[in-house]
Amino acid sequence: MLARTPDGRTLTVDGSPQPFTMGWSYMIWAQSDNGALRFHTGAAGSRELIARHLGEYERFTVREVSWNGARLVSHEDLEGGGTTMLWIGPHHEVYTFVPGANVPFEVFIGYLSLFDIHDAPEGVVLAPRLGARVRLGDLLAVNSLEGVCSIQVNPAGSLPTPGGSGKRVRGGALWKRDERAADGRVLRSAILVNATTTAILMAREADDPRFAAVVDSLTCGLV
Repeated sequence: MLARTPDGRTLTVDGSPQPFTMGWSYMIWAQSDNGALRFHTGAAGSRELIARHLGEYERFTVREVSWNGARLVSHEDLEGGGTTMLWIGPHHEVYTFVPGANVPFEVFIGYLSLFDIHDAPEGVVLAPRLGARVRLGDLLAVNSLEGVCSIQVNPAGSLPTPGGSGKRVRGGALWKRDERAADGRVLRSAILVNATTTAILMAREADDPRFAAVVDSLTCGLV
């Protein structure tokens, strides 16, 4: 599976015996003269689908305008204390959370104007504009394998590496960890580290043999 990340890099994830549930979603941080911003990206319409699935959407006040050929949508959530503002293109969406209510679209447009946004089937890229004095920072990619586990991919070096050498597997060095939940359930996770990524996988069921097969065969790359 190959995808374009919001900072323009290429994420490759292969070797899994299980299918991915969806396309990749990302969080990325941007630093400007006015402070830090956190953006999320995903498939177009995914934020609304998740909100409807969670039963949150009906409490939102929704507004929408057109801007430069894309949709700008505002999900005002008084219960949640703020507003999610979305740029929705033909393939993907970019959104951020702004505290408060009655947030003008001009605020969000000001954020978006720091970037040239390139939307394509393989991903959406936020390219800082020349002279905008903004730089992209930490990146987090999220997906799940159908019925087996969630997967989080970070650039190498962005998270601490566990002690010891780990087990050598196809995708790099592997560490497994079991923790006990408050209700007594075993929570099983794995950390997979190589030269370009650190991946964290969380099993849906600790004793699922498919999880062991995934962590032994999965390979992640970020270039």
